[in-house]
Amino acid sequence: MLTEEYGFRYYKSDDTYDEHLNRSSRNQHPNLSKLKGLTWDEYWSPRFCTVDVEQQIQESLLFYEEQFSMVLEDLLGLPDSSPILVEGSVVLPSQVAPLLSQANQAVWLFPTPEFQIHHYSRRPWIDGILEQTEEPEKAFRHWMEKEMGFAEKVHERTQLHDFKSLRIDGSSSIDHNYQIVRNHFDLK
Repeated sequence: MLTEEYGFRYYKSDDTYDEHLNRSSRNQHPNLSKLKGLTWDEYWSPRFCTVDVEQQIQESLLFYEEQFSMVLEDLLGLPDSSPILVEGSVVLPSQVAPLLSQANQAVWLFPTPEFQIHHYSRRPWIDGILEQTEEPEKAFRHWMEKEMGFAEKVHERTQLHDFKSLRIDGSSSIDHNYQIVRNHFDLK
């Protein structure tokens, strides 16, 4: 909506993951480069059942911290100075804070656990991933615990940096949430 109404450039970090993984090096991105040569399914599917959720959260934070340097390279290489809407888990408050002159230049949206579980379970590709595990229900439960724990860690970091955050639970319309974001950015 910001792209259509205000000309924001949209950068979806999930769409650049494969490219960033290929660009990663052991020296600059030791955690991220461990994933090279593995499919998403090969890395994450077995981990959902066997690796402690807190360890999965910490690993995710390390991966995204390393990937953010490549996101920043991409953004600095864009041809104009239009405002940019950057979306994705890689956008960590501690990485963004030094780049902004004011806290009101960023906002984070977080799903409630119920919203997360409801919508994730309906994604068309979820069953294909879970079928590769020995215990699909346990894998999904741990996956959601990791996702919710990760979101909570990032939410805590937004508070440390005085960034605006919204909890999305499905009770407000998309338009209502959009108005909150517009007001936060002081867009008329």
